[in-house]
Amino acid sequence: MLPCDDRSCGFLLLWSLTRSCISALLGIIVLVGSAAAESGNFNRRATATAQILAGIVPAIDDPAFDRLLESAAFLEHQKWMATRWGLMRSRIAAIELWRAREVKITGASNRTLLYPFSGPDFINAYALFPDHPLYIFFSLERPGNLPDLESVTFEQFGDLLRDVRHAFRDIFERNYFITDYMSKQLTTPWIRGSVPIIATMMALMRLRIVRIEPIDLYPELTASYEAMESRRPRKLLRGVRLDFIDGQAVPLRQLYYFSLDATDKALEFYPGFLDWVAGQRPASVLLKSASYLLHDGQFEKTRALILQHSDYVIQDDTGIPYRLLKDSPWQVRLYGHYTKPIKGLRYGYQADLESAYRAKARRSELPFPFGYHWRGKQSGLLIATR
Repeated sequence: MLPCDDRSCGFLLLWSLTRSCISALLGIIVLVGSAAAESGNFNRRATATAQILAGIVPAIDDPAFDRLLESAAFLEHQKWMATRWGLMRSRIAAIELWRAREVKITGASNRTLLYPFSGPDFINAYALFPDHPLYIFFSLERPGNLPDLESVTFEQFGDLLRDVRHAFRDIFERNYFITDYMSKQLTTPWIRGSVPIIATMMALMRLRIVRIEPIDLYPELTASYEAMESRRPRKLLRGVRLDFIDGQAVPLRQLYYFSLDATDKALEFYPGFLDWVAGQRPASVLLKSASYLLHDGQFEKTRALILQHSDYVIQDDTGIPYRLLKDSPWQVRLYGHYTKPIKGLRYGYQADLESAYRAKARRSELPFPFGYHWRGKQSGLLIATR
């Protein structure tokens, strides 16, 4: 995520495609069954809702959905999502090829993926760590809920789809979210929180939602803070769990998403949170477009959690400072290029990391954008293993 940036223009013109072509681009999953809220091994209504937000026509016989799928607003949304997702899918394919060659994690099917400062970026987490059965995200943005499509008017449905497109523009174009923009994108009348975006990404990745349910690790603390007018955290800890499966229906995977202020001072209100996270081992870590927060003295507890309780880290230069990873017990592999931080984040410059890149006799290319330097081939990435 990025605290502030100029939105670039020049989006591609919409393709003039028939519905069948759009369906082919999006890779529609053919769902068989009734419109029951939960039938078989996945939740058909939640999955269908996420697919509609993704511009996919679900195979679910439900008049409440059928009327929306025939609307001009949905046809326009289909075209927009197909165009952008087609380009994003080629980027994901490059990530997957690179991952198969470079990311070797023993026992991946029994590991946790920890993604601090994630926002709703499920796409990159799943593309890089598809075999991890448990994902733990935490970020400022609140969880929220999937929208209810059964009672919306056509005008409201059009507004909802516009909000979805607005929320996806940066991740599709740049491969990261912009924090300042998200504060508006995820607080509209129809898109409220990260869950609608995560669920839509799951639909685009051909995954099915089994259940979505709120999680409260500390119900007594929550009740206490909600009742207090003072001495309470600025942001209450809110959580949600999304269970999902791939097209083969196995294995079940879980994503825990928590909304909280992760500064050391704010974590004093939830002293057990990082201990709970640390208990979900063995752990891999993803850090991407993280605004150099872990270079800051305000996030020492989260930085210590990663350094002490994980053994595999994929990150760009905005994650753990290179000086803390370059020596034993860590081994680091560098990919792509080191490019100095963008305007507004110059404090994140790392001379030692730049020198390490220059000292490499042979540069390992990075065939996809990763982080703030998304134009051209300016991105860099490192893998640190304990």
